[in-house]
Amino acid sequence: MPQRAAAHDVAVHNRHTVAGWFRALSLRVRLLLVIAAIVGAVVTAVAVLEVRSFERTLEQEIEEAARLTARAVADELRSSRAVDPADVRDALHDLAEANPLVRSISVVALAPAGPELVASTLSEERADVLALSTRALAAGVVTTERRDDLLSAAAPMRVRDQPMAAVATVSLAPVQQVRERGRIIALVFTLPVIVMVTWLVDLTIRALVHRPIADIRGTMRRAAQGELDARASVMRDDELGAVSAGLNDMLARLEGFNAALHERVRDATDELRAKNVQLGDSYYQLLMLREALARAERMAALGHMAASVAHQAGTPLNLVSGYVQMVRADSTLDPRVKERLLIVETQIQQVTRVLRTMLDQARQPLQRERTSIAGIVERVCDLAAPRAAQADVRVERVLPEPPPMVDVDVVQFELVLLALVSNALDAMPHGGTLTVSVMATGAGVRIEVADTGPGIAADRLDRIFEPWMTTKPAGHGTGLGLGIARDVVSAHGGTIVARNRDGSGAVFVIGLGGSVNFSVPDPPCP
Repeated sequence: MPQRAAAHDVAVHNRHTVAGWFRALSLRVRLLLVIAAIVGAVVTAVAVLEVRSFERTLEQEIEEAARLTARAVADELRSSRAVDPADVRDALHDLAEANPLVRSISVVALAPAGPELVASTLSEERADVLALSTRALAAGVVTTERRDDLLSAAAPMRVRDQPMAAVATVSLAPVQQVRERGRIIALVFTLPVIVMVTWLVDLTIRALVHRPIADIRGTMRRAAQGELDARASVMRDDELGAVSAGLNDMLARLEGFNAALHERVRDATDELRAKNVQLGDSYYQLLMLREALARAERMAALGHMAASVAHQAGTPLNLVSGYVQMVRADSTLDPRVKERLLIVETQIQQVTRVLRTMLDQARQPLQRERTSIAGIVERVCDLAAPRAAQADVRVERVLPEPPPMVDVDVVQFELVLLALVSNALDAMPHGGTLTVSVMATGAGVRIEVADTGPGIAADRLDRIFEPWMTTKPAGHGTGLGLGIARDVVSAHGGTIVARNRDGSGAVFVIGLGGSVNFSVPDPPCP
């Protein structure tokens, strides 16, 4: 069993190897091999059939010759008056020599003791001849028998009431010779016929199939290399012509699609370039606003420091200045001391002017202009969009139609909204919703910046606008942003408050002009 399984595996492997080798050949070579195999099979089959047909015909002729010879001997003996074995033998030899196919002729008589040979061209008695004679006499008709390359025919007869049979044996060697010649002729002529027919078929297929297919393949190869304007030649209105026409139509559509795709890519590239420029401008504006916010924070810090210094140093300086003036008013004072006290008073006034100059520099005057509050909100939201997208925060804008107009310092008011939006984004590092809404309230405007963060701690809610007050970790904020926002809103004659929302998050409400009701419910949280 293991040997049989191994033999089966080897046979399967060989079949797979041959199949893989055949599939690796080109279509033309495979067609030629198939055609050659078909032609060879057909020619071989025809040759074999022709040879076998000729063999059967020749066998029938040889058998008929044996029958005729046997009948002729029987007729000759039947008409003779006496049967002389010597005369019969001579007559048999004459008939055998006259027909080259006849190998032997015998005359057998049926005696009471059994069949016995009367005369024969053979030198010895053959049992097969006696047996065939007995069967022919029993059947009463000519009987034939074939042994190896010999065929015998026995014709029954009666000579002077004695049953006798004439047996003629012929050779089938011509049949074997015909078979061998047929094989030789098949081997000699099959190969040239296969080559000639295959060549003629190849010429025909080359003109009808291979050339159109080669043109189609060349067109496909050029198209694969990027030449989408390549077209196949439509040579005929048959199946290959339909394939070529279909390929041309497909390439035409592909070329149009490619052109449209290039156009779309070019448009998308131009749009992306424009958006990049716009994004660059937005980043530049954001950078400028951040620098302005940082500068405002520095100025606010300077202002608070100057106010603190003026408060801490002003009172002692006023006391010192009063005492100096009182001492100088003493008439008994030495004039030289009065001059020195005058110098001290002058220096005190110089220090006071320096402190006043610091306070004046910390205060920035407003530059109001009439503008749309919606435009300010849109710009601030656009500036915050990249950071919001990075933090997975959705920015929603609720703007009325038509948007209200306000008289504000655009730059400083943008800084206020940017500070509120930045704080809201800081409160939502893991995503959320930022809502900036504007509502007209009579002669005023209400602006709300709401987030969905954790809200403001209760102990810090009342002090959220104080300087240096921050809810951020150390190093992440100065605590001046909301204080600056309150100062800017106050400078515009407005108010700003902060509170926690119902649920989660904080909301900052700015009121400008008119009477603003800060108890208005929050906009619905999405």
